[in-house]
This record gives sequence, C-alpha cells and structure tokens, in this order.
Amino acid sequence: MLKNLYIMDNKGILLYSKSFEREQKYDDNLLIGFFTSITNFSREALGTAVKNVDLGENNKLIIVSKQDERLLGAAIVSSNDNNELVSNILKNILQEFIDSYSPDYDTEKIIQEEMEKNIQSNLKGKIISTPIIRVVISWLINGSLMYPLILLSIYATLFLFEAFNLTQYLYGDELFTRFFPAMILLSTGNIMILFLFPNFLFGILSPNRRVAIANSIIHLVVTIVLFAYSSEPAFAYIVIGHLPLTLIFSLFFLFFGIRFSSKRFLKKD
Repeated sequence: MLKNLYIMDNKGILLYSKSFEREQKYDDNLLIGFFTSITNFSREALGTAVKNVDLGENNKLIIVSKQDERLLGAAIVSSNDNNELVSNILKNILQEFIDSYSPDYDTEKIIQEEMEKNIQSNLKGKIISTPIIRVVISWLINGSLMYPLILLSIYATLFLFEAFNLTQYLYGDELFTRFFPAMILLSTGNIMILFLFPNFLFGILSPNRRVAIANSIIHLVVTIVLFAYSSEPAFAYIVIGHLPLTLIFSLFFLFFGIRFSSKRFLKKD
C-alpha cells in the first residue's frame, strides 16, 4: 500500500508531497532531510545510492534517484509491497514530473490537479481492494465455480475412460503397464481442474499467506464434501487418495498466485 509520496531535489528542497493516509504520521521536513542524507552518504561512501530502507512497523522506504536532473523520488509503502513494482511506479511519476516542470522546478508553478492525474494514471490497475473485499470476491468466484468444476472433472474422466476403453486393461499384464499409468494421469488432470484456478485466485486476492493457506484448506474440504453429494460420490476418493499430491499442487498454485500478485499490485491494508 502506498502511504506517502515525495519529490525533492538533491539539496533537500521538497518540491511535491502527497499523503495517502487519513492522518499525517510523519514530519515532512525531518523525512526530507533523512532521505537526502542517506542518499548522498551512500553515494559518497559506498559508490551507490540506497534504494530501500526498512522503517519498521510494517513500513519501508523506496528511493529513486534521477542524478541527471538532480531529483529524488521517495515513497513510504507497506513492508510486503514489491520493491521493483514500487520503484517502477515511482520512476514513471518522477519522469512525468520532469517532463512537465523541467528545468527550473518552481514549486509555485506545480499544479496540484496535474500531479494528481499523473499519480492516479500511474496507479491505475495497480491497486486492489481492501482485504475483506478481496476475500469475499475470491469466495464468490470460487464458490460459484466449485460445483461446475466438480462436474467437469467427473464427466471429463468418464468420457476419457470410455473413449480409450480403459476397462480392457483392468486384467492381465496391462493392469500395471497401461491402466494404472492412465489413472494416475487422469487423477492428476482432475486435481489440476479442481485446484489450479481456485488456488491461483486465492493467492492473488488473499491479504497474506496465512489467510491464503486457510482459504485453500477450506476449499479442499468443501470440494471433498461436494463430491460426496455429486452424481459420482466415489470420485471423492480421487482427491482423498491423492491428498499429498493435491496439497502439493494446491500450495504451488497458491504461492504462484501470491508471487504474481506481489509483482503487479499494491494491496490496501
């Protein structure tokens, strides 16, 4: 979540600032001095500018430097926000600021409405809703898809079983060479149908990993229960019998969704 945004020159003169929180928690003058001090010190002492600093209390600082323009952009964000995503947003905002107000950067000529449009255009599509709304949306989508996916899993399996006449391999030497490998492939396909998209969506929309894992486990239990009341209750044993594989796939899709989300979205706390 983006909490505060600052644009300043390398001498510590504040050119623009915006708070995204209802209450101002920081003294801008103290922060600006801190930003420029650590940037200039790190550049002189280490030969490179500091790009991020942990501020504690679920806050971190991201700094982008434009040395050729002698400007700094800084943002205070949540500690779980992706550094690269915030840096790219900050770079784009800073570049539009340069295009509009270079070379003199007169604070009296900076138009607030124009800066607001600049910021909003760079944040568009990169912020998703508050945690409770995200959880509700994920369950509304997954809840509506759960039973159709179960039916798809059942009928796709029955169709393939009949299409390839797998019954013929139930007896004799081909039981282990043909039938079991085919059933393993069908079971893996079922698990992907049932748990790929739902867990990916939970990963994208969940507020944190603990909530994502809890949602995934609840989804697994509900799926097994719905199988028991479906047209083919025995299919529940496909999920139960392959529970380790189901959990591995579910967690993989879940964490893939979390990673995908962190690289593309800022999440409201």
